[in-house]
Amino acid sequence: METIQFDALELDAVEQDDPNAHWLAGFPFSSDRPGETTMESTDYTVVYNELDPGAHIGTHRDGSDELLIVLAGTVEAVVGSETATVDAGTLTVIPADTDHTVRNIGSETARMVGLFGAAPVDSTFESEPTLSDGD
Repeated sequence: METIQFDALELDAVEQDDPNAHWLAGFPFSSDRPGETTMESTDYTVVYNELDPGAHIGTHRDGSDELLIVLAGTVEAVVGSETATVDAGTLTVIPADTDHTVRNIGSETARMVGLFGAAPVDSTFESEPTLSDGD
C-alpha cells in the first residue's frame, strides 16, 4: 500500500499569461506530470492543487470527468455557464470536455484534489501553462 501526505508533496508552480493565473500542483501517481510520484497508476489520475487568495487556475477542459474535492478554503468554480461557491468538504463534478476554472475567493490558501477516472488525462488550456519548481 502507498500513502500520500498532501502537505509533504513536492509541488510545482504553474503560471499562465494572466498574472492571477498561478497555482501549485502535484500529480502523486502520474510519472508524466509535475510533482512527486510514489506509485504509478494507469487507471486514474490524481492532482493536488493549492491556490493563494485571489489566484485562479486558468480556463481549461479535461478529456475525462473530474471529481473536485475542496479540502480547505473557499473557491468559486465556473463550469460551463454555471458558477458556484464551493467550501471545504464539498465535492463538485466537472463533466469531461467542459470549460472550467477555479478561483480562490477566500482569505486562506485553498487546497483541492481532482480525481479523474482515466490516465493520462488530456487537458487543454486557453493559455498554455508553464511550470517551475514550487520551492
